[in-house]
Amino acid sequence: MEIIKKYDYMTLFIVGLVICTSCINLYPIYILDEARNAEAAREMLASGNFLVPFFNGELRTDKPPLHYYFMAAGYQLFGVNALGARFFSGFFGALTLLVTYWGIKKSSEALTAGITVVILLSAIFFINEFHLAVPDPYLIFFFTLALFSGFNLYKTGKLTWFFIMYVSMGLGVLTKGPIAIVLPGITIPVFLLLKNDLNWKTIRRFKPILGLITVLLIAMPWYYLVHLETDGVWTEGFFLEHNLSRFGAEKEGHGGPFFVTPFFVILGLLPFSVFVFQSFTYAWRTRKANDLGLFSWVVAIVTILFFSISRTKLPNYPMLCYPFVGYLIAYYLQNIYHGKISSKSIAWSLYGLLFLSSVLPIAGYLALSIEKQFFEIRHLALLLLFLPLASILGVYFYRQGKQKGTFVAMAGGWLLTGFLLFGVIFPQLTKRSPVSLALEQIDTQDRIVAYKRFDSAFPINFKRTFRVFQSLEDVKGYKKDYPKTYIITNTRDKEDLKLLEEFELILQQKALFENHVTRIYLVK
Repeated sequence: MEIIKKYDYMTLFIVGLVICTSCINLYPIYILDEARNAEAAREMLASGNFLVPFFNGELRTDKPPLHYYFMAAGYQLFGVNALGARFFSGFFGALTLLVTYWGIKKSSEALTAGITVVILLSAIFFINEFHLAVPDPYLIFFFTLALFSGFNLYKTGKLTWFFIMYVSMGLGVLTKGPIAIVLPGITIPVFLLLKNDLNWKTIRRFKPILGLITVLLIAMPWYYLVHLETDGVWTEGFFLEHNLSRFGAEKEGHGGPFFVTPFFVILGLLPFSVFVFQSFTYAWRTRKANDLGLFSWVVAIVTILFFSISRTKLPNYPMLCYPFVGYLIAYYLQNIYHGKISSKSIAWSLYGLLFLSSVLPIAGYLALSIEKQFFEIRHLALLLLFLPLASILGVYFYRQGKQKGTFVAMAGGWLLTGFLLFGVIFPQLTKRSPVSLALEQIDTQDRIVAYKRFDSAFPINFKRTFRVFQSLEDVKGYKKDYPKTYIITNTRDKEDLKLLEEFELILQQKALFENHVTRIYLVK
């Protein structure tokens, strides 16, 4: 134990890296966002054009480039595969845990910092984000580092924290855009206002004008160059469609009422989010005695409210505040352990978790039974039985007055389930994805074209771009020059499907938990 305490940062990083990268090479890239980001990085590496992002040869305006660069580096290290695309997501996940531990330990206690990290490690949905080839893992890290640095800048006024804060924000802007400025720009003034310290003297400590210049010096060169290179098309697409439009209007069916975002936070931080309401209440009650608690409370409230107001809502959006919500829960649990709060207040939360964790295996079994391609492996849902077992143990230890046992049972059960998801369930599910089945029947070097629309997972898994035809006449014209061609499509148009019947259908498979079917035809 003394060795672990002495090398706590190194130990934490290694454990975090193992968990955040566990089994990332055991299942292919298959969901839309992951596939498009990973393919854009592959096309950058293949073309040598690291300025303008493309997907299947078409301009991609969704995101800035920083995560593409790390994925390209992953491809250089591990090859163009799932491991290469996802490795640095896991790496930044470990860094996020490290920064969270450091930030809390610096202003609180090592025990609270350690509890926070365990809470985050056992949050399956949060850890899953670091298993994906998407920009969010990078943004979560830069956001976390920027805000902990901002808090230390407020407490000490040291120039080091100013530099780290604004450099992190600049790199965040290169990762996902203006959100890396907007949220800290709201959070810090609100915190100062609640501290009754929003005055010119304190504001000058943050040097906002110089800070903004620092952010722009880091981020603007790429934005300016890509604007020139694309004649403003990338700029218009990114800022108008993927920022303003996403905030003001529901995009791609990802909407919902105001309470959806708080629900995402509770779901995303299970199992310990069952204490979230008590934790927020306790943090507010003790705000005068705990500046970090008030700061974390503000980070959480601002982030949740911001994405609740946004018309487009996704589970990954509020994950930016998870390290701070994790701290609030850890602070609450630690004070229960020290006897400052009655442990009776957690009883209903534990029973609620027992009910919820008992429902999850049943829901998983039903979900796999409904999906035709998963019916034969619906028994995999039984692996989720470790969740109610952990809850039963947690309740047992609670009734015995053994709070440590309750904590360990909850964390251990969900950590184990996470490994089973990444190492067993996901690999079995993705074996039945259209792209996995296609790879079993078609060689990556075969001649393949796309008709109108297709599953985004195909380019990265076949390591190539596809020519897309918009009419069957063009396909037939292509056939004359290149016999034995495969056509991939997931069009829903009944007339298109009727016309395609003249070709041999060799594969038909529904996407995993999505409402489209991939069909592959052989044109001879």
